[in-house]
Amino acid sequence: MVDEVAVRPDSVLAGFESTTRRAWASVWALGFAVFVVTTTEMAPVGLLPEIAHDLDVSSGSAGVAVTAFGLVAGLLAPVSTVVSGRFDRRALLLTILSVFTAGNLLSALSSSYGLFILSRLVTGVIHGLMWSIVAAIAIRLVQPKDGVRATAIAFSGISVALVLGVPLGSSIGNIGGWRAAFGALAVLSLLSLLVVFLFVPRLPVVESVAWSDFRRLAGSRALLAALVVTCVVVVGNYAAYTYVAPFLIDERHIASSMIGPYLLLYGIAGVAGNFISGFALDRLGSPAKVLVALGLAVVVSLVLLPLLNSRYAVVVLLVVWGAAYSGLPVALQTLVLRSGGDSGQAATSTYVLVFNCSIAMGALLGGFAIDTSGASAPIWTGAAFCLLSVLVSLMVTRTSSSAEATEGP
Repeated sequence: MVDEVAVRPDSVLAGFESTTRRAWASVWALGFAVFVVTTTEMAPVGLLPEIAHDLDVSSGSAGVAVTAFGLVAGLLAPVSTVVSGRFDRRALLLTILSVFTAGNLLSALSSSYGLFILSRLVTGVIHGLMWSIVAAIAIRLVQPKDGVRATAIAFSGISVALVLGVPLGSSIGNIGGWRAAFGALAVLSLLSLLVVFLFVPRLPVVESVAWSDFRRLAGSRALLAALVVTCVVVVGNYAAYTYVAPFLIDERHIASSMIGPYLLLYGIAGVAGNFISGFALDRLGSPAKVLVALGLAVVVSLVLLPLLNSRYAVVVLLVVWGAAYSGLPVALQTLVLRSGGDSGQAATSTYVLVFNCSIAMGALLGGFAIDTSGASAPIWTGAAFCLLSVLVSLMVTRTSSSAEATEGP
């Protein structure tokens, strides 16, 4: 099977020695779409207290908005990737953004808890497909020599969402209510749809993913280890992060109007974490070693958050947490792609499944913890799982070292 990411077929850029400005505009349009999708996924995190209060449910119940989204997105990622395999990639992108526009509008208009959860399910249904096709689209939009840069621009939308999208949504929610925040997201989704329609060219499918590709990966121990690490660390992070707003308000007595700025610091640190992780991967050459180092940083920051009362300490720990966790997916994705071999897109789709289902599981565990044991409980739960991920990463490191020694001269 030929991975679509690795192939540049006949495209609108064929015959050009350098990537055109129009093509770069299409890459930035893709990055904008990634920003909108990621902001929609994470929006409830900064709005959780307002949603819970307005819909008259507990913080844990409000967190189901994250659980439902992640669970549906994860479980349907491989299915949607296979089913949509023969469709034009631009058409798929427009479909995804249309669904996100409708889903965010439904969230904004929700008058009950049930309707709000339904709106999250609507967007979650197609969310997993987005992550399965973004890298392939980015690379096909430009000349081969510009593929890495195009992919970086496209995925920069994730960092920008953490830096601007989630904190801005929290601020809008604090001023005009959480429904206003989702209304703004609906407008952004529609704007992104129009931008993609105007700038992204038609992209006929090159090579689709078949179920046999997933069966081929089933026997890969390296991929299994990568997915186990992904599951445990993501569960831990989102058990804590989903309920960071109630923790800051109830345990550190921070005003709800300041949640946006605190999340902004977390997001800015996350951008730095991406660069730190990339640098570490270049120097160490081992994703597992990077996972151990960053995982330990997450554990330390989570353990100290409930123990230190100083607001200055909270700021520092949020920065460390944001930087360390945001660097983890870079190493995880590298580990998954190396483990997937020639079936890179199928491996990525499986990674999307595990990642999103783990977000759902983490939000669910954190919700149970906060409802039964208080606002600090999700932080402790997250620390425990992240520590487990470090232990698993150490096992992967030792296994890799043993394999290298066996294959050595």
